[in-house]
Amino acid sequence: MRAWVRRRCGPPDSVMELDTLPTPPVPTGQSPDVLIRVSHVSLQYSTEMLIRMIPSMPFTGPWIPEIELSGEVVAAGAGAPSELRDPGTPVVAFQTMFSVIFMGHGTMAEYIRLSGSQVTRIDAAIDMAPASGISGSGSTALKMIRTAGVRDGHTVLINGASGSVGSFLVQLCRLRGAKVVGVASGANEAMVRDLGVNEFIDYRSHDSLPAFLTHQYGGKPFDCILDCVGSQAIFVQSPAYLKPEGMVVNIGTLEGVGATARNVLFNRYLPTWLGGVPRQYVMFNTKPTTDDAVYVARLVQEGHMRVPVDSVFDMQDAVRAYKRIATKRARGKVVVKVRSD
Repeated sequence: MRAWVRRRCGPPDSVMELDTLPTPPVPTGQSPDVLIRVSHVSLQYSTEMLIRMIPSMPFTGPWIPEIELSGEVVAAGAGAPSELRDPGTPVVAFQTMFSVIFMGHGTMAEYIRLSGSQVTRIDAAIDMAPASGISGSGSTALKMIRTAGVRDGHTVLINGASGSVGSFLVQLCRLRGAKVVGVASGANEAMVRDLGVNEFIDYRSHDSLPAFLTHQYGGKPFDCILDCVGSQAIFVQSPAYLKPEGMVVNIGTLEGVGATARNVLFNRYLPTWLGGVPRQYVMFNTKPTTDDAVYVARLVQEGHMRVPVDSVFDMQDAVRAYKRIATKRARGKVVVKVRSD
């Protein structure tokens, strides 16, 4: 089978290779595993950073990137869930971050074998390209709104509303009855408004976004801020436009991994009498779950949500897809079409 592999750290265009590897064996007996023919892979911004930074572990073989996919069942063991045992069943699935980071067992390959607990059946009518983003981005967005306790009547600020997770957040918050203020580039305004935001802010139109938020929303502060970008300034100045009981939930690393790690420590543990910000701060990376994938897939199937796709690249053009991710200007998911037919 064909698979994209990385054998050393560096920029994707320098270190990624399209290689031929053995196809995983077919599950037999009481195995709970499912062998999947991969259709599409949805790229993560964090993976582009991992390719550059994480060294290959000894004795692990070629390092294959990415964590989520759409595809169809080739075969399944008798221990797999019954709804996944029929060949040709359309599915979405995810690989664990541990398996990707430390073992290199990612999803950017024509076939992958996964535990049935990481695989979700979907309706055959769902387009495979956007479906590939359901497990990872959908799970992250759900955990963010659950952590923040978003509910009917809340006013929520979403920073990075045009991105892969941000586009899920806009729709999920609106489904919960919240008022949504979306922040993105003005070039993405039409897309973000189409997702359902009540108000739109073009961050490029303001020398200081926190100063604008203070002026515009100081008298009607937000119940929570969901930050997909990782703006430290938004949190530091949040008491001016975030309710005292509100929280900032962040998944972004705009300022780099090292600076973000430092900010997390200060934001969570520095007491106010030493200059800490008197607002709750949460940052996490969350693993996908099949329950979340089932929930989001049902919303998509019923027409309550859609998965915006920025662009789809053929398998041989995956390096170009990573270049698109690296621009931080993608409008929704950047997807690689793995299957050639």
